[in-house]
Amino acid sequence: MNKKKTIGIDYSLTSPAICVCKGPFKLDNCKIYYLTNVKKYEGDFYNGKINGRLHASYTTETQRHDQISDWAMSIINTAIGNIFIEGYSYGSKGLVFNLAENMGTLKHKLYKLNKRFESIVPGQVKKNATGKGNADKLKMYEQFLKDTDVDLMKEFDQSKLNNPVTDVVDAYYVAKAGYDTR
Repeated sequence: MNKKKTIGIDYSLTSPAICVCKGPFKLDNCKIYYLTNVKKYEGDFYNGKINGRLHASYTTETQRHDQISDWAMSIINTAIGNIFIEGYSYGSKGLVFNLAENMGTLKHKLYKLNKRFESIVPGQVKKNATGKGNADKLKMYEQFLKDTDVDLMKEFDQSKLNNPVTDVVDAYYVAKAGYDTR
């Protein structure tokens, strides 16, 4: 694997995010994409470096998984590079089978196109970002602010740390963890 393009994926059902970084790893060399259900977060942010699109409507979970993976593949296909996906959290709760089916749909599409990818466990992403494998969302955000000098909560007009900010931060650090290990 080379370090020319690195793709980091924080994959979920509600707010998946993908960071594509070209060249040396820094925010200015990255473009970050995410899906959202909140109209306020649709569009371009941070000088067009962050792009949010609304989820398409769906009638079945299978259709939902297919649409999310189609969105992800449209980004991955235009940015050929080293692909890193944040693995499953051992503490996942709720619809864990839906999460797994959603991820499985993406991985199957990557496989069908012979696109290699590596999974990185969440603890490794957190440790690479903050030095602590159990860092919470706030610690990750504070590290992002320190590393990039970009206040995403202000950019997204959020008074409380939430999606899509946390997903943008996670995708950025998944890409960085992949970049740093190559």
